[in-house]
Amino acid sequence: MLQWPDLRQLLSVLELGENPSSSLNMQSVAADTEEIMNVEPSTILALAKNALSASKQALALAEDLKLDLDDSLSNSLGSANSSTLPVEEEEAPTVRSTRRLERQSKRRRMPSKFMISDTYSLRKTNVRKKVSGSYDPNDPLRLFLRGPETTQLLTAKEESELIVKVQDLMRLEKLKSNLQSQFGREPTLVEWAEAIGLSCSALQAELHNGNRSREKLVYANFRMVFHVAKQYQGRGMNLQDLLQEGSMGLIKSVEKFKPQVGCLFATYSYWWIRQTITKSIVQHSRTIRLPENAYSLLGKVVKAKRSYIQEGNHCPSKEELATRAGITVQKLDKLLFTTRTPLSMQQPVWTDQDTTFQEVTPDTGIEIPDVSVAKQLMRQHVRNLLRVLSPKERKIIKLRFGIEESKENSLSEIGNIFGLSKERVRQLESRALYKLKQCLVKQGLGAYADLLV
Repeated sequence: MLQWPDLRQLLSVLELGENPSSSLNMQSVAADTEEIMNVEPSTILALAKNALSASKQALALAEDLKLDLDDSLSNSLGSANSSTLPVEEEEAPTVRSTRRLERQSKRRRMPSKFMISDTYSLRKTNVRKKVSGSYDPNDPLRLFLRGPETTQLLTAKEESELIVKVQDLMRLEKLKSNLQSQFGREPTLVEWAEAIGLSCSALQAELHNGNRSREKLVYANFRMVFHVAKQYQGRGMNLQDLLQEGSMGLIKSVEKFKPQVGCLFATYSYWWIRQTITKSIVQHSRTIRLPENAYSLLGKVVKAKRSYIQEGNHCPSKEELATRAGITVQKLDKLLFTTRTPLSMQQPVWTDQDTTFQEVTPDTGIEIPDVSVAKQLMRQHVRNLLRVLSPKERKIIKLRFGIEESKENSLSEIGNIFGLSKERVRQLESRALYKLKQCLVKQGLGAYADLLV
């Protein structure tokens, strides 16, 4: 096997052999290069053959031991073998190891695999947290919706059979109401059975089957109530109240349904459920109940504003909203004023504090100290001003304007007190007021003009 110095000598010879004209013109060649050029061709050929066999053995060893060969060495040997060296025997195909490429690809793929697995695990953990956070095993509503009564859907045949039994029950109840109006009291079970022509046990069985059929029909369609109620959340009523109102509408639809019309029960009950829910929102969603037409107009205004936002106009004016809603601006102002949401006085002003609106809202019935003092000074000033009048005029003014009295008196009542006519009392009042006006500037009562509201 060739040693490393022999290979280095061979490489230098091959590199010089690719361009012999240029190697002859080089003048600054080292001494070892001149010695290599003086070697005979037969020696060079033998060295090349030995080098080729050595390279094949090195490739086999590298494949077994997973070693990486130098790319420059293999390329130079391959080029020398194909271009410059005369090969006497048939050349075997070159075998390159692919394990290096496999290792590189594994190194490149390894971080991405870890990243994908980490991301997947994080997503899975987040989903589990959300499910565990939203799921309450003790929630009665969730347990009822997951129960067998509401999850098992009815076929068309089962639904028609249940509807027939419910109609029979409705006929029995109607006959009972007729008997009650006829007797003036609630009929007994025997009287009810005799009017129908059945025995008491058969009547009880019919009533039991009818009630069970109605309950089963209601439970099987309760998920539709939940679907409709979710669409009306956030309108002043919680989900439980909406479900209760929707269930009442579903029960009413069971009683009113007539299969002879040709309509599906789900289609018919959907209308009743939605109607009862909307009526309950109108009646119970606000502290101050609004008429139904106000809700319809408010819905038009909200729809018009939403359309403007979709078009890009996020702050439409009142004129634009009124025009698109089909009402006047004055009517829009009145509608917005009447549909204001009242606030509770016990509601906290800030979310992070317990201060309520009642604590920060001033009481209008209690005067602030400076206004109270100013009014007391004004009363004392007016009493001093009345001293410029005669006793009779002073008494008439006090009675006329309720000064130091509980109420204001008319001219006739003052005349009855003094034994004077109504006209004479009026003359005395006007003369007294004229005197007071003459002294008004001197007394400085203009400073109390702000209190005379």
